Amino acid sequence: MMRPFKIGALLGIPILVSPSWLFLFGGLSWVLATQLYPAALRHSSTTTHFLMAGSSVLLFFASIILHELAHSAVAKAYRIPVKSITLFLFGGVAQITREASKPMGEFLMAIAGPATSLVLGVLFAVTWFALGATNGGPLDVVLFWLAWMNGILALFNLLPAFPMDGGRVFRSLIWMFTGNYYRATNVASWAGRGIAWSMMATGALAAGGFNLYIAEGTFGGLWLILVGLFLENAARQGLLQNRLVHALRQYSAGDLMIADPPVVEPAMSVASLARGVLELNPRVCYFVEDHGKLAGIVSAYQMRAVPEGLWERTTAGEAMIPSSRLRATPADRPVHEVLIEMESENLLHMPVVTDGRVVGVIGRDRIITLLRQAGLLPAPR
Repeated sequence: MMRPFKIGALLGIPILVSPSWLFLFGGLSWVLATQLYPAALRHSSTTTHFLMAGSSVLLFFASIILHELAHSAVAKAYRIPVKSITLFLFGGVAQITREASKPMGEFLMAIAGPATSLVLGVLFAVTWFALGATNGGPLDVVLFWLAWMNGILALFNLLPAFPMDGGRVFRSLIWMFTGNYYRATNVASWAGRGIAWSMMATGALAAGGFNLYIAEGTFGGLWLILVGLFLENAARQGLLQNRLVHALRQYSAGDLMIADPPVVEPAMSVASLARGVLELNPRVCYFVEDHGKLAGIVSAYQMRAVPEGLWERTTAGEAMIPSSRLRATPADRPVHEVLIEMESENLLHMPVVTDGRVVGVIGRDRIITLLRQAGLLPAPR
C-alpha cells in the first residue's frame, strides 16, 4: 500500500498527498476538459479545455488546503498539535491530534474551514465580476467554476453530519447547551449516519435512472453512494470512539501504569542489559536516567540493532532513543488522551514521568485489555 507523500509545509504543518487523490485529480480534470468546458466554450480548442481543467483542479485543491489550514490554525491557537494535512480521494483532512477541551474551541475549529471556503468563493466571484463576468473567455469560466465549487464546498461541509465540519459545529452547540460531551457526540454521530444513509439512497435512485438535482446519471449516483459509505463508516467509528473515551474517563495514566519499571544508568553496557534477557523477554525495555532525569529508552529493538561483538563497548546512553524523541505523559493525564496519542503516533509504550523521573510505564495493550474486559472491543482471534 502506497503511503502519502509530502509536497511542502505551511505554518510548520506538513502537506501530504495520498496516491488516491491522483484518481480524483485525473477524473475531475477529465470531466471538466471533455464535458463541462467544451459545453461552455464550443469554439475553444481541446488543448485550451485541458489547460483550463488542470488549472481549475489545482486551484480548487489549493482552496481545500486553505480550508484545512484554517482548521489547523485555530487548533494551534488552542495549543492542540496538528500532525499533517492530507489530500485524498474525498478531498482533504487535517490530522488534529486531540479534541478541543471546551465547546467554544470545538465550534471555532469546525467553523473555520467552511468560513474560509465561503470567503474564497466570494473572492473568486468578485474577481470574475471585476474582469467582465459575461465575456465568456476561458479565465471567466474558470473563475466562475472556482467560485461555485468553493461555495458548494462550504455548504456541503456545513451539513450536520459528524465527523464533517457541520457535524462538529452541531456537536459543539449541543455540548454548549447540555454540558454533556458524550451525549453531544452520540447525537451528532447518529445524525451523520442518517445523512449518510440518505446520500446512499439518493445515489442509488440516481444510478437507477431517476433524474435528481444533486446527483445525475450512473457516475453521479455511484459517487454519492461512495461518499455516503465513507461518511457512514466515519460516523460509526465516531460512535465507537465516543464509547471507548467514555469508558476510560474514570482512569488516569497513573491508574493503569506499571510502577517502577527497570531504570538503568547511561554508562551500563548493552551486554549487561541484553545477555540472558533478550531470549527470555524479547520485548524487554529499560528506561535510562541521568542524574535523576529521564534521558532515553533502550528496548530490545535498539539492543538488537547493535552487533553482538560491540555489546561490551556500547553503552545504554549510546544505544538509547533520547528523551527528546520520546512521548512521555504525567500520571494524572486521562487514559483516553494517552490512548489517542499512542494510536496516532503508533506507540506501544509510554513512560509516565513526574518531576522528570520515570515513575511507571503504560502499555497500549494494557488499555486495550481493559476495553475488552468491558465488552467494548472484541476479543483477539
